[in-house]
Amino acid sequence: MTVDGPVARRERITALVTSRGSARVSDLALELGMAAVTVRRDVEALAEQGRLTRRHGIVTAALPGGPVLGTVVAVSSSSGAYLGEILHGAREAVAAHGGRYVLEVARGPVATRTAIERAASTRGVSGILYAPRWHSPEEVSEDVSVPSWPTSPPLVLLERFAPRGSALAQRDAVRSDHATGVHLALSHLRAHGHRRILTFCRDDSPTSRTVRACLPDALRSLGLPVLAEPLLSADHADQQHRLTAPDPVEAVRRHGATAILVHADPDALSMLPRFAGAGIRVPDDLSIVTYDDVVAGLGEVRLTAVAPPKREVGRAAVDLLGWRTTASDAPCRHLEIAPRLVERHSVRAIDHR
Repeated sequence: MTVDGPVARRERITALVTSRGSARVSDLALELGMAAVTVRRDVEALAEQGRLTRRHGIVTAALPGGPVLGTVVAVSSSSGAYLGEILHGAREAVAAHGGRYVLEVARGPVATRTAIERAASTRGVSGILYAPRWHSPEEVSEDVSVPSWPTSPPLVLLERFAPRGSALAQRDAVRSDHATGVHLALSHLRAHGHRRILTFCRDDSPTSRTVRACLPDALRSLGLPVLAEPLLSADHADQQHRLTAPDPVEAVRRHGATAILVHADPDALSMLPRFAGAGIRVPDDLSIVTYDDVVAGLGEVRLTAVAPPKREVGRAAVDLLGWRTTASDAPCRHLEIAPRLVERHSVRAIDHR
């Protein structure tokens, strides 16, 4: 397709970039049937008008009235797939704000604080994204007990809310609305006739602890019995985080469960061979919903899953960071974004009568 005239060309370029969030100059030239040098000139003109941002051959849509960021440093104490999706969303949003994204993986509280302090003292850093792992409540206490955190540049917590009363609780934060996610999973199973739903959750992540905390109220609100909750534990020295306890087959039989909710995907997938070996078929004899949706759809049985809005959390955190650069005195904001349920092949309707 060829677009004639500078005004028409620039409107078309703006529309294409806005619809996609970002695009390469070379790809735009090919799609519009124009010389790259012509597109480059148009992009530069649009950038001068504040309609687009250009950096190293990538054109990004300028946010209406939104701030332009400099360098954004993401400090993470983990590099797993779940967090990777959040950080990917953050990187996209930083590009849309015209900024430069830098990731630092820091293991342990001391390394983490060093990385944050280094970022805070680096010229040109507009903000810091902090994604703590917080395996245990003790790690949370050790981290948040630091008497002071850098007040400039702005810092936003990713996928975590700090305990009330801590210094970090006075910083902006964005996380998934896990209470809504738990309710989605349980109401889906209840709508399929399941009344005895057993839940398996890890003991080594803030998400698991949040999911567990939401379970009793969600079960009661749906008129479901609150069954004793088996805890999953893992060997942290084992990179595969093998499931060590309890026996899921024994727990399902003891409670007479017809369905289970499991956090997280790898644990749910690791249970499938155990159930098969015991003659329990999924979903014919037992329905499963897993929580996280990172690898839920990759097993022999494709598992229905609650999918937290991982990329959206990253994008919203950067948008919040950009807002904070122009609203330094505004009260801190703690934002939650609702997950969605992804239906696959691990839930079967039963007759409850």
